[in-house]
Amino acid sequence: MTPFEELFNRHVATAFARQLALADHIGERDWQLDLTEGTATFGNDLRYQVQLLGTESELDRTWLWAWANEGSGIPPALLGLAGWLREYGVANGVPELTEASFPLDRAQGARLALIASALSGRAYYRGPYDGGAVFFHLEGLPAEIIAPARPERVFTVVGQILQGFPVDHRLMVTSFLSQQGWQVTDTPTEVTGRHPGGTDMRVTFDDLGRITNLAGSIQPG
Repeated sequence: MTPFEELFNRHVATAFARQLALADHIGERDWQLDLTEGTATFGNDLRYQVQLLGTESELDRTWLWAWANEGSGIPPALLGLAGWLREYGVANGVPELTEASFPLDRAQGARLALIASALSGRAYYRGPYDGGAVFFHLEGLPAEIIAPARPERVFTVVGQILQGFPVDHRLMVTSFLSQQGWQVTDTPTEVTGRHPGGTDMRVTFDDLGRITNLAGSIQPG
């Protein structure tokens, strides 16, 4: 497992839970990005400061980090997070965070943005445009978006991660539950988690570490 893959496996679920909470908050609103003001507007009532992450090109199927997009005249104030991630990549040997551009079959924008969200405690937005998409992180979101997920959503997130991403099942589950404040017990065949509110999760694995059963009881409140 490469350093990038380990980062993704450890943090994808917590970051994905924030994305679900952000989707609840934004709903079906349209989006606009103003680089001069450094803001993103959703509909007529939501407006947040942003940090640019990078862009995906559908034309040549590549990712380009915002700090390397010298031709777009991006204000330096919007590159703080991308620059911090680059420094993190240098310090921790993660080339996907330090190389200016690379093919999307190596790492798509969503995977990069999820890692960035997890490491920074933010949530991101993917803004599609003709020929690609821009990824940016939102500043000053309501606290409930960044807060630990509700117990019932934890079950939903685990299921959606398993369907949507190739991950190490055990590493994903144990990391997610620990990050969400659950008490975790890890045995060779089973991982159990208990939320402070009483909800519990029981996950069993086969010899290859794949989930064979996920069960539990959700306590109200």
